[in-house]
Amino acid sequence: MATKSSYDDSTNTTGRIKRRWDRFTAWRLRRPFLGGILLCLAGIIITWVPMQILPDLLFVGGELTGFLAIGVAFGVLVFLTGVFALYKPAHSDVIGVIGIALSILSLVGSLGGLLLGLLFGILGGNLCLAWKPDEDRVPDHVTEPSPVDNAVAGARKRLRAIVGPIVRRLRDRLAAATETGSAEQGNDR
Repeated sequence: MATKSSYDDSTNTTGRIKRRWDRFTAWRLRRPFLGGILLCLAGIIITWVPMQILPDLLFVGGELTGFLAIGVAFGVLVFLTGVFALYKPAHSDVIGVIGIALSILSLVGSLGGLLLGLLFGILGGNLCLAWKPDEDRVPDHVTEPSPVDNAVAGARKRLRAIVGPIVRRLRDRLAAATETGSAEQGNDR
């Protein structure tokens, strides 16, 4: 009459959680995850600001209702660019530009989500714009240095040739001064 132990259930559960986490990590690495999440967060913040004011204006009948509705539309569109960046990572560069543009335009209807949504939208759009799939990345050890890198390396080499002897002389003088200073302190006692 053997019964299942709770230890077997917990290791089975732990293994299942680990497999799911590994699948999520693999999915996340194949897309501009942080850029898409920041665009979604920006869309929520941009939409939240006019939604706090819009119901009161609809009830009273204010003139700014259409203006705030534009802010809500921009917020929803910024959110959708974030979702689309996660859904179609191959188009992340175009999505990033659209997300940045919509985030800036959200200043019109909702003050860019009190500027916080604007900043998150610009940052998320830039991350989507900068993201490259693994196939497009070239390892650093394969690429040749650019002319700028060569010029910087040459300038550093020349600078070290000039500054190196000066630094050595200063260190020698400092060491000699500390030795004479400690010898003088020993004689004074």
